[in-house]
Order: sequence, then structure tokens, then C-alpha cells
Amino acid sequence: MILAVALLLAAAAPEPATCLITGRQLDYKFVSETELLIRAGGRWHRSALPEACPGLKPNMILVRREASPRLCANDLFEVRDNFTPAVFSLCRFGRFETLPKGAKP
Repeated sequence: MILAVALLLAAAAPEPATCLITGRQLDYKFVSETELLIRAGGRWHRSALPEACPGLKPNMILVRREASPRLCANDLFEVRDNFTPAVFSLCRFGRFETLPKGAKP
């Protein structure tokens, strides 16, 4: 019985998205070296990075390599310092899990 309930819940959970339509606003929040929260389209999404991203800290800036209106898993981003032009890491976004409506990080 418990297994059947777990399977139903897993089937009801939406699959993580491969791409997000970003529009004009895109906001990032640092969680850890392996996870980011991203606000796109008025909703927050969790991205589990495929690999750890050294240097990813709250005081760093993320710079996307592509300036398209879509943000996709495996797109590259640079981790930069606020005060110097130094690039600390080159990392990739993971798939995007939409957080419940009204969720605020």
C-alpha cells in the first residue's frame, strides 16, 4: 500500500524543466556550490548543478554566456567577483524544478 502511494506521488510530481523562458527579469539566489534558486517568469525554480561550482558564494555575480530569452540546463555561466574582472569558475546550470506558487527563498 505504501509503495502504491509513493508511486502515485512520484507520478504526480512534475518533471524538472530543461529550459525556462526568462523574459526581462532573471534573479539568482545562492544556496550552495551545487544548487541555485532562479526566479524567471514570476516563479522561483531550483537548479541542482550537475557538478560543484567552486567559488559560488552569495557575494559573487553570475554572468550567463548566452543572452537568449531562454535559460536551459547545461548553459554555461561564469562566477565573477563584484570588484575585480576575475572569473572564479565556469559552471553549468542543471534542470529546473519549479517551486510551489508563492514560495519565497
